[in-house]
Amino acid sequence: MNNLFSYSIEANISLLILVSLFVLAFRQLSFFRWNRLLLIALVSFCTLVPLLKFKTDYVKLIDSKTNSNQEIQSPEQLGYSNAPFLIEPEEQLNLWDRIELKKILAYAYLLIVIFFLTRLVYRSLKLVCCLKKIDFQEHQGIKVIPPFNRFNNCSIFHYIIMDKSALENPEGKLIFAHEAQHILKGHAWDKLYIELMCCIFWINPAIYWVRKELHRLHEFQVDIAVAECYGKTDYASFLLNMTQQNQQLDYMQSRILKNQNELVERIDRLMRNLSPRTKGYQYLLFVPCIFVLIVSFSFINPPKEKISATSAVKNGIKTIVLDPGHGGKDSGATNSKGLKEKDLTLQACKMIQNELEKEGFQVVLTHSKDEFMMLKDRAAFTGDALISIHFDIDPSNAKQPIGLRYPKAAELPKIQNQSRELAFRLTTNLKNQGLSTQKPVESHSHAILRGAKIPALIVSLGNMNTFSNTLDPQFISAFTQALKTSLSE
Repeated sequence: MNNLFSYSIEANISLLILVSLFVLAFRQLSFFRWNRLLLIALVSFCTLVPLLKFKTDYVKLIDSKTNSNQEIQSPEQLGYSNAPFLIEPEEQLNLWDRIELKKILAYAYLLIVIFFLTRLVYRSLKLVCCLKKIDFQEHQGIKVIPPFNRFNNCSIFHYIIMDKSALENPEGKLIFAHEAQHILKGHAWDKLYIELMCCIFWINPAIYWVRKELHRLHEFQVDIAVAECYGKTDYASFLLNMTQQNQQLDYMQSRILKNQNELVERIDRLMRNLSPRTKGYQYLLFVPCIFVLIVSFSFINPPKEKISATSAVKNGIKTIVLDPGHGGKDSGATNSKGLKEKDLTLQACKMIQNELEKEGFQVVLTHSKDEFMMLKDRAAFTGDALISIHFDIDPSNAKQPIGLRYPKAAELPKIQNQSRELAFRLTTNLKNQGLSTQKPVESHSHAILRGAKIPALIVSLGNMNTFSNTLDPQFISAFTQALKTSLSE
């Protein structure tokens, strides 16, 4: 549903931008056919551009061979401790994530789209049934049927709806010629397509403007075509006379005479000189605009420039991202001796980094000094695995086993499976190093796990009250050895 929410936002923004450009640069041009096709193309483009996703590469942690050969022990075989694993304040779900407002909005948007689509299908089928029941008269190869409901002096696909007795008088011939041009130019298909797009972009005022503008362009096209046969002056006089004779027309009765303001504009356009061909070069303005939209919406954002050190694996060397929990204004927990968690996590990550680099790993820290970073930025790093280091605090001063959390990522099941396998492998290897561990638990409560695009774990190294100002090198060495083995398997 998050993808649907993003799609609707991107598609509607694209439509607003492109329609605004059309109004500013092209609406006054007399290339009516090209403007008509351009509007249809723009709407179609807006429905497709959010679907074009070009991903940046990241390295998979586990390949098919590893999956087939790796045997993960069950929780019962590992003998876990049941010590609690604390959720730290910075990792708590915010209101947006707790109530999942994006999903609610996405579902609401989709339900309304379905409602409008259902209504469109129902009305279309009802109209088709009505047309089939009415007897028609063929005139110049086109089916003519008498007025019904509120339809009169208009065309629907290959039907013209008008009084058959009027076909022999001058005014009736002009009406027939006008509607025949609509049929020949396929304008009904445009209207059906734009009605479909109105169902999809129902919340966007731009789509209703496009629908109105398409009708306007259809009339301009047909007016010019009919005027070429009957003369501009005579055709304009006919339109004016018809207006005076039909003051009480229902709004659905005639597509020739929608309203007098439109009629004035149509006559003005009819009598005005056409735009010079050189103006056609203005259409090239859409090229950079469309390129910008593709770049803006179609590429999954890579990590920021400051995160560029997290390059892909080089010559088979695995890249491990270490995330020191907290930092800057977020101190995390504070133990009885005044030691802050942010200092302990940074110290632990630097010690783990030194040990892993000796073993040939490429290691990147999300931050290498005491600074605050947004969780979404910390989760944006790329590599083979993301390990976020934290500590718990227990006033009893009792030692706690190492705790592991892996993501519950319904939208990225592959990442979830890889993270889970890494968590259970690491738990097994930690026990082999003589370290006490808890059972790995999946979590959707930790933002850094929800945002990770690579296998990720949150690791709690134990109770802060059992540590002094410096960490035990042997403890860190044993943990690093278990981590190295788990990443190499």
